[in-house]
Amino acid sequence: MPKLRDAALLLLTFALVCLNSTSHAQQQQQQRASASSETRSRNALSADSHLTGVYRIDVASSDKLYSVIAGATSNLPFAEQQRFFIDLAARLTPPDLLAIERRGRTIAIASSRAPRITFQADGITHAETGTNGSTIRTSASINGDRLTVNTSGGTRDRFVVMFDPLGDGDRLRVVRRIYAEELSQPIIINSVYNRISEVAQWSIYGEPLTASAASNSNSPPASSAPLGVAGDETDTLRIALNEWVSATNKRDIDRLSAFYMPILKAYYLTRNVPRSFVRNDKSSAFKRADVLSVEADEPEILLSEHAGTAVMRFRKNYVIESGRQRKSGEVIQELRWQKTSTGWRITSERDVRVIR
Repeated sequence: MPKLRDAALLLLTFALVCLNSTSHAQQQQQQRASASSETRSRNALSADSHLTGVYRIDVASSDKLYSVIAGATSNLPFAEQQRFFIDLAARLTPPDLLAIERRGRTIAIASSRAPRITFQADGITHAETGTNGSTIRTSASINGDRLTVNTSGGTRDRFVVMFDPLGDGDRLRVVRRIYAEELSQPIIINSVYNRISEVAQWSIYGEPLTASAASNSNSPPASSAPLGVAGDETDTLRIALNEWVSATNKRDIDRLSAFYMPILKAYYLTRNVPRSFVRNDKSSAFKRADVLSVEADEPEILLSEHAGTAVMRFRKNYVIESGRQRKSGEVIQELRWQKTSTGWRITSERDVRVIR
């Protein structure tokens, strides 16, 4: 059974994970019922549809997440507004990469933050029991090349996600709607993606790319370069994050300081501070701590290549021991990066959500 509470944080794949948990017996029954109609429509629904491929987010063409959420929550009481804003910002951040493969009504999808799942876009509502005992209802349907997924139950919110190819399939619009009890109107967020490969490459979430993947499409990939290789900016940023964490754990203040811009726009609760301020703050923390350990999960990266900026969010676990005092916790941390002539540098560091 998929971990539905984790899928809710991903949102784009929340509804799809529920579909993937349909029992084997239910799948067999549905397959027998739809076998004849599937055979008749197979020619009309080709494997190389406009949906199939790998897509990278176009930040400039997509909605500004914070602006959308700020507008939707502005009528709430201030205390609720702050809590809801931070929670939604963490949940609604779109993945920087999507991989989709369509073969008839069979859809496989993965993202840079969720592994591949496969399901039938048959328009049938599937009911499953979540880990908390609630009933989760999910349906997926195809209309032309447009894929729509609806999910309700399991949480207080209802989700609708639509994947809509644009033009000849070189771009993809993803529209996400969340209907929350606290809000009178749904939150609608539009994200636009550019297709960078005509073949669905599951390596975007760490699956090895095999030769058979290329055989699933009659067309060559738009780019022959594999995803995640050196030179891919998102991969470079992931490496930078790992080195930043390593420098922190080694208490290498010189190496750590080199990751920051001369002036930071934000450093936790402070604004427009010099790099020396960050250096002194972290150096003091290193000296006070007898034990210091930081771990970072796989980051979600919103990349604006034309502007040379990136927003990175990830779960950070930390343990700090000083004398008899021990402090540990988990947060959603955000690093904002600026590309310079010497590489990517941090221009903002803050926590957007305290988990524990």
